[in-house]
Amino acid sequence: MVAETPSRGSRLFPERWICFSTKMRSLPTPLQVAAALIVGAIIVASSCIADMKAAALRAETANTDLRQEVASLRRELALATRARREVEERLSALSRQIFSLRMLSAATQAQPPNQLKLFRRVGLITTEDTQTEAPSTRPEMVISDAPPAAEHESLGEVARRAIGELRHLLASTGLNVERLFPQLGPNRPEGGPFVLPPTGHQPTGISPDQLDAIRSLLKSLPVATPLDSYQLESRFGRRYDPFNHRLSYHTGLDLSGPYMSPVYATAAGIVTYAGYYSDYGRVVEIDHGNGIATLYAHLHRFTVAVGQTVAEHDEIGFLGSTGRSSGPHVHYEVRVNDEPQDPEKFIGLARVIPIADR
Repeated sequence: MVAETPSRGSRLFPERWICFSTKMRSLPTPLQVAAALIVGAIIVASSCIADMKAAALRAETANTDLRQEVASLRRELALATRARREVEERLSALSRQIFSLRMLSAATQAQPPNQLKLFRRVGLITTEDTQTEAPSTRPEMVISDAPPAAEHESLGEVARRAIGELRHLLASTGLNVERLFPQLGPNRPEGGPFVLPPTGHQPTGISPDQLDAIRSLLKSLPVATPLDSYQLESRFGRRYDPFNHRLSYHTGLDLSGPYMSPVYATAAGIVTYAGYYSDYGRVVEIDHGNGIATLYAHLHRFTVAVGQTVAEHDEIGFLGSTGRSSGPHVHYEVRVNDEPQDPEKFIGLARVIPIADR
């Protein structure tokens, strides 16, 4: 566009050229690309943040549901544990009554040797009068120089046979009864002057103290297993060490199972140690009385404290692999007078001693 004056070229009105451009100045191409990338990144980041918030909300909801289920399972487990303890207490009370009745029956009723079965089921008591059946003919009298055979044993002999049967029952699993349990041996430390009994006095058989000692002994036997489900990995005795492969002596049983499986006490007793002990890792030791103790090693963690009283099958810890261990398992030991014994011999007693006798 040109602006013309009335007098072109004069000094009063000189010529002036003014140019107007309608084109706008554009940004360089790299800056446009960068701006587009930034905008796209912001959009993507916003979308990711929204997705993360949604995922966190879903996870929190699922976590809340899981906590509710765990709390419900814990309540059910507590109820089941309480019911199991009540049943065990009832069984324990019944077992004491049954055991007392058996021992009293054995001590008060003289029976032939082939009819005395202390650790078998007792038949039903009948009220039939067996004396009403009289023999039809008198037996023939036979005169002989041989001493007459005793038809019945004395009460003392019945009691001794009962204790002998208990000794035989324990020895049937390979235990050295005379060495481990001298109170059941035939030669107990007794003495005193010989004095004739009063006229008409009959031996009373097993005394209440002996009855309590036998019952205490049966309860102290660790006949249960420390795991509900397990696989026997290594037995008691000589074996090759799993690390240096040299011949060694294994003082217990290695029982493997799922990691963090509950570990249970194999008999009632008092916890004497709960902590970390050298190559054993985390250990729980329980004293069951009568010189019998059990040890549970390589635990992931323990749930009892020293001095705590536990019952049979009470949870004491969880299976792990602490200490000198090649994998998740529990090293289970049974010690009698501080000497390691084969735990399988004690576990085998569960097959021959009914639960009512324990």
